[in-house]
Amino acid sequence: MIRLSGKGITKRYGATRALDGLDLDITSGSIIGIAGPNGAGKSTLMRMLAGEEKADSGEIVLQRPDGPVADVWQRVAVVHQEPHIWPNMTVEQNLAVGREGHWFGRMAVDPAAAEAVLTRLGIAAFAHYELADLSLAVQQRVEIARAMLSDADVYLFDEPNSALTEQESEALFTTMGELARDGRIVLLITHRLNDFVRSCDRVLVLRDGRISAEINGAEISETAIAAHLTASHAGEKKPDTARAAPGAASSRDGSPVWRLARCADRLDAFRDISIDLMPGRIIALSGVEGSGARELAQAIGAFRPMCEADRKSLTPRGRTSVSYLAASRRHTVFHNMSVGENLAARLGLGALGGRSRLLDPGRLEAIAREGIARYRVKTGSPEHPITSLSGGNQQKVVLGASMEENTDIIVIEEPTRGVDISSKADIYELLRDFAARGRSVIVFCTEVQEIFDVADEVVVLSRGRIVGRIDMAEIADIPTLGDRLAHYESRPETSTARPAGERLPAFA
Repeated sequence: MIRLSGKGITKRYGATRALDGLDLDITSGSIIGIAGPNGAGKSTLMRMLAGEEKADSGEIVLQRPDGPVADVWQRVAVVHQEPHIWPNMTVEQNLAVGREGHWFGRMAVDPAAAEAVLTRLGIAAFAHYELADLSLAVQQRVEIARAMLSDADVYLFDEPNSALTEQESEALFTTMGELARDGRIVLLITHRLNDFVRSCDRVLVLRDGRISAEINGAEISETAIAAHLTASHAGEKKPDTARAAPGAASSRDGSPVWRLARCADRLDAFRDISIDLMPGRIIALSGVEGSGARELAQAIGAFRPMCEADRKSLTPRGRTSVSYLAASRRHTVFHNMSVGENLAARLGLGALGGRSRLLDPGRLEAIAREGIARYRVKTGSPEHPITSLSGGNQQKVVLGASMEENTDIIVIEEPTRGVDISSKADIYELLRDFAARGRSVIVFCTEVQEIFDVADEVVVLSRGRIVGRIDMAEIADIPTLGDRLAHYESRPETSTARPAGERLPAFA
């Protein structure tokens, strides 16, 4: 048996206590869930186990049958929410990083073992592809494969299936169960409460830097976990997450902010796309990987080149500004900068400089403090490093920085990927507030729940074409939405090109 224990672990970032005397005792043989709201200390604990952070006080001990381990982090394999991969290298080469041999640069990885793991994860066909050419879901499975190939005692999965389909997630949990039965310690950190229910034998609830509750066996349920997660906020008023009724700013009868007509992707990921981006509206692009939905979001955000028959800016000043936020926070956060600097990073000297046109530190600090309050960022100080924040608070910083630009359109991929319930509500409300000011929002969503929570309209893509549109005012519940999306996505490929400004038939 392997035992991982911690005693009195503390970690501070300025005045913020990330871990506050945390005690931990975990043994091998089962999957252990670690639940907690954003800011509870989960990310700090993960980085500490992985050797990326050192505790201010306390100790972490890993006890193997042959004795204690000197450097715990060397026996820990981590599958990060944001894949830590080398995009300019192939899948096969990524598996070999850190295991290089010394004889003529030969890679010290058993080819048969690597092939077996890639086959189990369904990505053997991509072995010789560069990671930059593959989807986020495949990149995430490559990191899972790297962890599985390591001879680790502790496997730490941080939101491991956030980019995976339901079928792929089932295969992942099967693999995690096999690791646990093989005598390893398997830890799962996720905001998807159902993942705890279907995979864990024990769930530890982390709150305010300590283990505040433990749920075991048959007592594990979404209701029980949610009760522990929200117990400390019983008297706190939650943001209203109901969809606001469209008003003057969101009228579909007004002039669009932007009009796309018969647009196409240069690599043929999508074609014949016609969309009016209306003020006050949040449009969700939906479709499975390969449908063209993600690529369309990237093209609208100017992150990907787009061929177009007609694309018109219809804002009063004649030029539409667009802000794009990628699905991975590794691509949207400046990790070497502070919280305040990240909030102001998209602004020019006109906003940050004084009369001398030089950077004004006082103005930067004022903008940062106002932004922290406006976008509900939980941090002790604007000077704290952005990496000290939870994923949800980092996402609010990134979204806030984009809104500070005074842009016309925000395009955001998977806006609440790896974010807890409370932060999701904050992010949805911020997006609605932005749209209510006569702006437009495009979101690419992979979860039906998120589409239901945030969108006013859904544009469904399949095989690179628009196959349907859904007016969310006509959708009463999530199952109805799921059935409608499945109906459209299963349609055979048909041309849906329309003249500029003409809509598809009546949200059928």
